[in-house]
Amino acid sequence: MKHALSTFSQWRRLLWLLTLGAIATAAAWSWPSSNTPSAAPMTLVLLLPSAEAKAHPAAQAWIDAAHEEGLPLQTMTDDEFIRHRADQQPIAGVILPDTVHPHASDLLVNTLYQYVEAGGQLLVGFDAALFKLHHSHYAAKESRLSALVGVRYALYEGLRDHTLNTSTVQVSKDGERELGIQPGKLDFPQDPTEAWGELTTYAYEDLVYDHYRTAPLVKAVGMASSTSGPVALGKGEDKLRTWVRSQLGDTILSVHRHGQGQVMFANLPLGYLKTRTDSYLLHRALSHFGTDMTQLPRLAATPDGIGGMVLNLHVDSNSAQKPLTDLEQSGWLEDGPFSIHVTAGPHAHHDGDRLGLNVSENPWMRDFLKRQHERGHEVGNHGGWTHNVFGYQANEHNQARFEPYLERNHASISQAIGQAPKVYSAPMGNQPSWATAWLHSRGFKAFYTTADTGLGATRSYIHGKPSPYAGLWNFPISNFKRIATVDELEEFGLHEQEIRDFIVDLFAHVSDHRVVRLFYFHPATTPQYPKTMRALREQAQLLQQKNVFRWYRMADLSDFMNRRAGVRWQVQQRAGQYELQAQSPDSLDTLTWIIPAHSAKDLHITHGQGRIERHEQHWLVTAGPTPDLTVSWTPQAQHNPP
Repeated sequence: MKHALSTFSQWRRLLWLLTLGAIATAAAWSWPSSNTPSAAPMTLVLLLPSAEAKAHPAAQAWIDAAHEEGLPLQTMTDDEFIRHRADQQPIAGVILPDTVHPHASDLLVNTLYQYVEAGGQLLVGFDAALFKLHHSHYAAKESRLSALVGVRYALYEGLRDHTLNTSTVQVSKDGERELGIQPGKLDFPQDPTEAWGELTTYAYEDLVYDHYRTAPLVKAVGMASSTSGPVALGKGEDKLRTWVRSQLGDTILSVHRHGQGQVMFANLPLGYLKTRTDSYLLHRALSHFGTDMTQLPRLAATPDGIGGMVLNLHVDSNSAQKPLTDLEQSGWLEDGPFSIHVTAGPHAHHDGDRLGLNVSENPWMRDFLKRQHERGHEVGNHGGWTHNVFGYQANEHNQARFEPYLERNHASISQAIGQAPKVYSAPMGNQPSWATAWLHSRGFKAFYTTADTGLGATRSYIHGKPSPYAGLWNFPISNFKRIATVDELEEFGLHEQEIRDFIVDLFAHVSDHRVVRLFYFHPATTPQYPKTMRALREQAQLLQQKNVFRWYRMADLSDFMNRRAGVRWQVQQRAGQYELQAQSPDSLDTLTWIIPAHSAKDLHITHGQGRIERHEQHWLVTAGPTPDLTVSWTPQAQHNPP
């Protein structure tokens, strides 16, 4: 899969596209309660115009992202939400998604105002509710939700063809902290007084996005409707916090206090972007909304809630043989486990160059791979046989030519280690959809990707639709600004100290946030970068001594994520107490829930096996070898959903 950015024309075409049939989702989002009616489920609600809209790729993108972030989420139609509010049933937070929800009735808009004014938490996406029901033009001179989100947008009457703009986006230092932006994702200017850094990704000089032009509320003319009557649009601008802005200063991601509640505004088609393999901001916005604003527990995407790294070594030419020997003799490979992916053919750059590893005829390499496999490292395939030929030439239309490359590589590595590999990395990130299908057919569990940079294990989207291979997980690279690894430092005029510092910061980030990320390099280049190699080893050992870091193998994490996907869990509020209930078809062992410490006290397990640990910022609830777990606690000093 190649990284793809949005265009307005693509978005408009996708707007009306509905996939056929329902898409299966994790039962955690729709687990029916067997408790008494007095128990109210606490969950995020993804608001959809109809039940059929759940099959829309953009809706599925929000659902997938919530699952990957470990947040409880269920879908609800507009009519169900309006009835829900009339019955005064609590909802932890409401998401009005982009792309799938452009139309809305005045009744729904007024209900959203009422919900937020009473203390509700709302996330408004891009084009949501801009049109009236059954109309294809804007409902008003500006979005009917402008007073809620804290900025004026969708100003078509005044801006016409300039209503939308395309530009890079910038994140403030406050936004970097509040949203948990990963080290390396932002490129701050050399000027230390500059507080905004450009969002970056691998292989793009500039990462550009479609967004609406915005204007401050104080410049608005007229009044905006509210459930409590007209509200002057100029009021409360000091309650707006903007964390992401466009190159021209338009608000891209912000949080606005309105009444007793808060509204996050995401002025990007975040759901659409996930279907086009660019979902970093969707995940960061959703994570902040679900954990910081609604203060819900989240299910960690790591065993025991311990963060760490996948270290992916790409071995694709015979120039790697001497550096690998040195790494082994130095004891560097005694750490780990690492994920070692090999291109096995006799050629590397082009057919006939004899620069490949030629694993089948190379006793040293076969023995080396066998030793690493027995040591516990994960040996996998790095594409198809001849690295650069596959990387440059394989495409969607030449499967017949290049599938044999995958087969030969797979057979060679299987013979060397005595079993079939289960993990894969594409040469140059070139992953045609037929290659993904091939991986699935051969029982692979995971593959590295140059898309969705900065995320942990995530599900694929192929040609804008969810991958049918739900058990096969992507592992995106962790980019450092516009590069992916140390090999590219010289090309971009960067120094080794910069990426060494990046590694130290990245390892601290995964430990603090209890997530897993992937970093890769080519062993052939390691003699040039001794600081980087030392940092990888020393920083890991330092954090391991504190029991806050682990090295992970891709296949193990894939197994964990598939087991996690089968867990059914929910949080309920009853008689002044919160209760988390979880079930697994086999075992909940090592599954960990993270609960904000300031929102809960007196945690205790009322059913099943597990342990509870108090940390400075959160509680960790880790299940033992049990199929069921129930945990209760008393809420404190937190937002009470209206």
